Amino acid sequence: MSPLSPLSSVLLATAALTAPLVAHPASTAAPARACTLPAGLQELSGLGMSVKHPGVLYAVNDSGNTPQVFAVDCSGATGRLRATFTLSGTANTDWEALAVGPDDNGVPSIHVGDIGDNFAGRAEIAVHRFAEPDTLADATVSPATFRFAYADGRHDAESLLIDPTSRQLYVVSKVLGAKGALYKAPLPPLSGQVNTLTPLRAGPAWATDGAYSPSGRSYVVRSGGPFGPNTGYVQDPAGNRLAEVALPAQPQGEAVAYADCTTLLVGSENDRQIWRVPLPPEATPGC
Repeated sequence: MSPLSPLSSVLLATAALTAPLVAHPASTAAPARACTLPAGLQELSGLGMSVKHPGVLYAVNDSGNTPQVFAVDCSGATGRLRATFTLSGTANTDWEALAVGPDDNGVPSIHVGDIGDNFAGRAEIAVHRFAEPDTLADATVSPATFRFAYADGRHDAESLLIDPTSRQLYVVSKVLGAKGALYKAPLPPLSGQVNTLTPLRAGPAWATDGAYSPSGRSYVVRSGGPFGPNTGYVQDPAGNRLAEVALPAQPQGEAVAYADCTTLLVGSENDRQIWRVPLPPEATPGC
């Protein structure tokens, strides 16, 4: 999340102070601490669980930081940095999301969403994709880059989702005090041209990240403080609401991923703690 202008900060702070309290439904079990991220990830903006390496998650920092993806072993209480992947030919304009999902050929791949746009100043956004490495060792990778523009104008966004069954890519716009929208990319997106993102259905207000379940039968879009409720909204692929799940309160709740199809991992900027959040049975179809 990039810094806001002084006027915007005042308006947002006022809105936050005057907003009504939101009641959160209880989950089946209380959230528990998963791991503490290593130093260097204070501006965490995206998480994704590895397909090839058990206990490992991938993470990115947001705008102004290096164009790198960090592989962190989160199997113990203290996260351990296993590898850093530098994406050649890219810049971290506003990296706000990360998703692990299949590419066009079904190969497990890491997708980095350079999709943030706080002031609606970007004519295009981008997603960088590279195959998940077989070996966890520092490396420079050459990603494929896909350019996107919205069919209905410019939007800020921090949520990137990949359906593991259809391989469909989605982006969810982020709006303060009003619903955002779920946008659908062409399937497959094409490099070397601008792909159009078309609105599909409404999303929650102040959506700060999203992820598909490994089962492909549900997805979650989260909202986070300080300008949105710390809640995960779980839906089926048709958009039917399955559950609203209370998430731990963190300074800037910006990241969510599935640890498995019954459990979420959530994180925040300015807080290196990753939390494990069990999902209620109604939010775990196909598990």
